[in-house]
Amino acid sequence: MIIENEYPILEYSTERGAIIDPQKGEEPFPRLCIMTFFGEVVEAFLNRYPGEVIGTYISEMRDFPAYRLNVRGTDICLIQAVVGSGSIAMMTDWLYGRGVQVLLCCGACGVLADIPAGDVMIPVRALRDEGASYKYLSPEKYIAIQEKPIRIFREVLEEYGISYIECTTWTTDGFYRETRDMVEHRVRQGCQTVEMECATMAAIAKFRGRVFGQLLYSGDILVGETYDNRNWNDNLSAREKIFQVTLEALTRFA
Repeated sequence: MIIENEYPILEYSTERGAIIDPQKGEEPFPRLCIMTFFGEVVEAFLNRYPGEVIGTYISEMRDFPAYRLNVRGTDICLIQAVVGSGSIAMMTDWLYGRGVQVLLCCGACGVLADIPAGDVMIPVRALRDEGASYKYLSPEKYIAIQEKPIRIFREVLEEYGISYIECTTWTTDGFYRETRDMVEHRVRQGCQTVEMECATMAAIAKFRGRVFGQLLYSGDILVGETYDNRNWNDNLSAREKIFQVTLEALTRFA
């Protein structure tokens, strides 16, 4: 059944199946999967834990291999994430379709407050200002992130002595439409971070009945007199840190 709306992006189909369906009967991936946007971290990790390519997510930009690795006795899947809600929706659904049950992701975000570069953020809910989540769930302003991954992230961070901030994240498609008035509007709505994927992945996990959680580190800052990118994409120490935390959290689902 189609739930009609004046605006096409808010129209929703209640039908569970689809013409092109990622839920395939192929050789399953490990049930635990770590996804990161950091290509250099993936490469370094594979040098330590040589992995077997078990599948390939094919896109027009390039192919993204999925690896099977054994980390401290636990089989996991590892893949580099694509950027943007539409792209990450297809990759996420493909992973769940190949048998992934728990997907933990780590990435970077812009911040909407004076938060030091590299600080760890745990999204606890995401504002749905993107398109893909509306293909999986009926319209709502926010989506809550599942409690179990949040709880395990807290445990690991506290054991490692790493401070963190729990946040509402603004998931947007409009990277170049983060205007000053819109940033101020999102701050008033309680958002502390902005990124392009979290709400989408959370929606797909809810639709498919799977597990999803995410860690972010504080990158560029969108408030203040002038924009400061703080060289966010060169912050290797922050990237390696949240990857290791995410990996440790993932093994606790074994």
